[in-house]
Amino acid sequence: MIAATTVGFALLGSMVATMASSASAVFSPTLTINNGSSTFSSTNIHAADAAFGTALVQTQASASSGGDWTPVLRAGFASATMNGFCLSRVEEVGPLGRYTIRLTSGDDDPSTNEISAEMAAFDISQLRAAGAPGINLQGTAQIGLATTDLTTNPGTAPYAANPMGVPQAFDPSWYLSSGNGGHNNGQGFTGIDATVADLNSVYGDVRQAQIEGKVTLPNLEIDLLPGDQSCKAAAQAGKFPN
Repeated sequence: MIAATTVGFALLGSMVATMASSASAVFSPTLTINNGSSTFSSTNIHAADAAFGTALVQTQASASSGGDWTPVLRAGFASATMNGFCLSRVEEVGPLGRYTIRLTSGDDDPSTNEISAEMAAFDISQLRAAGAPGINLQGTAQIGLATTDLTTNPGTAPYAANPMGVPQAFDPSWYLSSGNGGHNNGQGFTGIDATVADLNSVYGDVRQAQIEGKVTLPNLEIDLLPGDQSCKAAAQAGKFPN
């Protein structure tokens, strides 16, 4: 097993060396992150048509129960730019111990937001903006909307129903027909909707994510590192990607 794992690490190292030589990577139309327990960080996220709301996601599916439901913070936006981005996952590799798979992107310029993404939704179990002024909501900000009524799609009313994709299977009776959103009379979990959101020195834990629009990641690098060298651990020590 150790021999096979060593060969696998060598192949991954070769792939990383090849990718690191690329100026940038562009993913389109859909990029998906799943399986939970990943961490992320960024020096700044500037998001348009941003929304944050409680949602339930299904985990540990089984034939008898169909899976357990757990609450998450679903964060979404129509478009965003980022000043540096880091995504990581720590794995236990048998007798070799812990290793971190880490993806980073940026131009090493602290004054520019060089990364772009469109139509994204992230399921987050922790989100913190550690740098001043933290999370800054601009334009029109509404607190108390139902999660299914949040508007991450730009345009004019009536907006698309349930743009955050809150699962309907948890309680189908909630999802009766309505003119705007998935609930009647705005019932359901509460959320925050803003025209623009600025998040500074941000990091957290990601269960899953999906970006349906184009994603541009300049200077993309993927590294395999010994021990816990996660994005979150670096952020908590005051080091953010740019």
